[in-house]
Amino acid sequence: MKKLLIFLCFTAAVIVPITAQVKIGNNPNTINANSLLELETTNKGFLPPRVALSSVTSASPLTAPVPQGMQVYSSGGNVSDGSYMWNGSKWQSFSMDATRNNFVLVKSTSDLPTPSGGVITLSAGTLYEINGTITLTDKINLNGSNIKGQDAVNDKLVYTGSGELFTGSGTGSISYLTLMAASGMVFNINAGNANKNLLVQNCYILASNSIGTIQGVGGTVFMSTVAYFYNTNGITFQDNYNVVLNSTLWDATNYNVYEKFTGTFNVIQITGGDRLVNSANSAVALHVSGVTSVVAASVKVVMFVGTGTYVTGSFTNSWDIESPGLNTEKDDVAAGNLYISTPATTTISSMGVPVKIAGTTTPANLFRVSSTANNKLVYTGTKSKRFQVICSLTASQSSNNKYFSFYIAKNGAVLPESRQEIKITNSGDQGPVTLSCTLLLAPNDYVEVWVENETAATDVTIQTMNLSIK
Repeated sequence: MKKLLIFLCFTAAVIVPITAQVKIGNNPNTINANSLLELETTNKGFLPPRVALSSVTSASPLTAPVPQGMQVYSSGGNVSDGSYMWNGSKWQSFSMDATRNNFVLVKSTSDLPTPSGGVITLSAGTLYEINGTITLTDKINLNGSNIKGQDAVNDKLVYTGSGELFTGSGTGSISYLTLMAASGMVFNINAGNANKNLLVQNCYILASNSIGTIQGVGGTVFMSTVAYFYNTNGITFQDNYNVVLNSTLWDATNYNVYEKFTGTFNVIQITGGDRLVNSANSAVALHVSGVTSVVAASVKVVMFVGTGTYVTGSFTNSWDIESPGLNTEKDDVAAGNLYISTPATTTISSMGVPVKIAGTTTPANLFRVSSTANNKLVYTGTKSKRFQVICSLTASQSSNNKYFSFYIAKNGAVLPESRQEIKITNSGDQGPVTLSCTLLLAPNDYVEVWVENETAATDVTIQTMNLSIK
């Protein structure tokens, strides 16, 4: 009985302090009053449990449900090695950004470089992470830096001046932010044709007087997954080498011209997204009349919807247009036709020698096809294309029993595979002919219709003719 009492007393003495406060390491008898568990050492570390996480969204190899705040060190799993904490729905990595020399966490304007002449020039190669809403009266020169948020809904740059938020010749990267300039503009960047790039990704641009101008970027202006709401004026791209717009949304709450292109470009590529235009807002989705030169341009899989104007200006042959709401314009649908409006006699000076059919022709329904002369259709697209060529005609002649062969000619050379022969019996006879062939035309190649008298050197008159390529 005495042994049992001694054991119970010893157990109670051990249990009571453990359930209150625990100190492990040096000076175990001295513990901070606020500590439930305290570790103290001068030559050892804390080693958390090692697990192999299979996915940041899966509790495995732990057993669900995992309480918020659970911490592990992932090692050898499908996610990067490192310390993680379960936030209730996924494993969140412990950020190491604050220890980087080229990282600045921006919680107020005091965390940004000191303005000079009303301009904050960021440090090149530095990542500025915006935390919360930063209200600015000074402009920002990106100067080759990266500026980003973690959440575009809650991380914001709000410019309250009458000028522009982003200024100067500096470019860089902007992502996961809301940008606002109620009395001014968001961009007024002129890179001076330097070989620089400007990237804007996963941003909201809201309630600004103007989105502004991006000019002279000698590399690429890349804007992806950008949404615009309640802006009074849109953006102008001027004399940039490449402009790539991917999955951008212009809501019907915007006013006036959304995207305007002016000057010279190498590539303009607009892919995906929506352009919602409201005539009550004088909305114009795309303004291209100011483009003086572009090597290659496209608008593809962009939804144009609403009562406003979809396009101001005309697309040149350098554009490839394939989007709901716009007429398809690309080399693949190039087509055109012409017809004889005034018949004329085709002079044949030698038997068996083909000559071009004479007569006044009128072109019709030309798309990326021109007619620079009578009986001539010229392909004016930008890449080689295979065409179906069809010609229907009627012919007459003043002699009896003459045989004529008709051809499609490419670049002045008749195509044997297109040959059709008819016999015109007398001067009162009109012989019908249909020609058809498929041929490959490169830009500026042309087609015509030719005729050959196989029996004599006598003339022929083409009364009617319709030539089409498509």
